[in-house]
Amino acid sequence: MNKVTVTIQGANYIMVGEKTDKEILTIANYVNSEMDKLKESAPNLGSLQVSILTSLNLADLLFECSHENESLLKQIDELKEKLGQPNEEIQVRIAELENSLKTKAIEIANSNREIERLNAIISEQASKIDSLSNVTEGNKSQMEDYKAQVQSLQAQLSEMQERAITAEDLSSQWQNKSFNLQLAITDLENQLKTANNTDGIVPAE
Repeated sequence: MNKVTVTIQGANYIMVGEKTDKEILTIANYVNSEMDKLKESAPNLGSLQVSILTSLNLADLLFECSHENESLLKQIDELKEKLGQPNEEIQVRIAELENSLKTKAIEIANSNREIERLNAIISEQASKIDSLSNVTEGNKSQMEDYKAQVQSLQAQLSEMQERAITAEDLSSQWQNKSFNLQLAITDLENQLKTANNTDGIVPAE
């Protein structure tokens, strides 16, 4: 226990407490300053009245601080709650997005293989058409069949390319959603850390 002699309104008092000398002197100086302000604003008040009014003002300030403290503690509890169940829901959502990304990656790979296969067939048919450049009346029909097959294959190729582009776009969108969800988790964690580190927060009695 520390014993410190302090001066308030010209009178010496011995304050006893577990706080440091500096902290005790700071408290005494604050009380003395508040009493001086009250005397300046109301010079007709006696010493007893000044003491009582100062005590009332300090008690009012204490209640305000206690109320603010409770409000901050409530905010911390709310942030902790947000980082509980909602956080699990976000993790589940991220897992779903990752599974969707894997599925889309498989679809893209399959589309690319199909595109390569169609390109190979188109090249083969084009070669056959070139070999029939010196057409006769007898093979005109065969050449027209080849051209029709090539056109059909080109249409299929175009469709596969569009599907591949769509799949890649969806994959990119899901990656962005997954990233945004991760940012949301980080933001909630930072809010909780900030609230926990707020100076002067103690459980309300």
